[in-house]
Amino acid sequence: MIMSKIRVIMTGPMPPVIGGMSTVLQDLQNSSLSQQVKLEFFNTFKTTPEGRSLFTAVKSKLALWVKWSRMLQGKQKTIVHIHTCSGFTFFLDSILVCLAKLHSRPVVLHIHGARFDQFIDSLNPILFKCVQWVMARCSNIIVLSESWQQLLQEKLGKFPFVVVENGVPIPIASSKIKEKSKNDKVQVLFLGNLTERKGVWDLIQAMPDIEGAILNFVGGEEDVGIFDEVTKLVGIKNLEKKIVLHGPQYGEAKNEFLRTADIFVLPSYAEGLPISLLEAMANGLPVVVTPVGGIPAVITDHREGLIVNVGQVEEMVDALNTLIGDRHLRQKMGAAARKRCEEKFGIERTVGKLLTIYSKVF
Repeated sequence: MIMSKIRVIMTGPMPPVIGGMSTVLQDLQNSSLSQQVKLEFFNTFKTTPEGRSLFTAVKSKLALWVKWSRMLQGKQKTIVHIHTCSGFTFFLDSILVCLAKLHSRPVVLHIHGARFDQFIDSLNPILFKCVQWVMARCSNIIVLSESWQQLLQEKLGKFPFVVVENGVPIPIASSKIKEKSKNDKVQVLFLGNLTERKGVWDLIQAMPDIEGAILNFVGGEEDVGIFDEVTKLVGIKNLEKKIVLHGPQYGEAKNEFLRTADIFVLPSYAEGLPISLLEAMANGLPVVVTPVGGIPAVITDHREGLIVNVGQVEEMVDALNTLIGDRHLRQKMGAAARKRCEEKFGIERTVGKLLTIYSKVF
């Protein structure tokens, strides 16, 4: 089959929305996938304002579904690739699945989200059966790691799960070594939306015992009001010279933080396969992470970085201080992280796996 004649409609929240799923969509849009298939995008991000009336919300969704149905029309061979996550979003995306099947379009469902397993566990028997029914309508269900595949098979049954790891663009390697004087602070980067799930409070608790470094929080709010709460706590603990909140950053502004950082840290309690981790590795950063979600399939302890147990602040302090105090170790682990990302998690590797899936759909 000539793949260039296949139309792929990909759905999900599109930039400028901040988050891992939107970054995946943007990276795929900029990859070779758009040259190998006829790639189109359908933005599912909410466009109505907060506090909207129920009438406005329903009207907006109906208009979205009408637009979706029109997009599905035509005689060209079309694959629908739906990026989804847990909660109410999954059920909204399920309507897109049903409409696609009404138009006889094969569906590839792509599951993101760090707590999809908890979402499944929270469902009553009727909603659980609804999820199974939707998945039975899909040609393939993409998950981000083998551990997620095994977990969801145990919870949901033997559906056509297939593993496609997230991939990121690999920047051109810089030959310039980051030189630091004795007075320069080591730059520690947290990249992601701020939320308790990603260990934000643990990081703040750790910083009084960390010397010679600045922690840069780069990302938007996932937990409502967390910016103000973090700012208040930083003031109470007198950590203004150690912690800086930069808010969400886009494009080159975000890339500049990745280029100038010395260490990446993400002490999450739950993850899928975080794009920010892969972006840090691609930029040659050693990492301090927890062994959750797909992370253990990416990072080997003491090779690409240091792994600490979830919620163990003292372990995180020790790991960060170890890397802060040893530039040679940072460079060694950063080089290993970049090599690992080049070999396993480049965006073109993801494209290759998607093309294999698409080629078997018809």
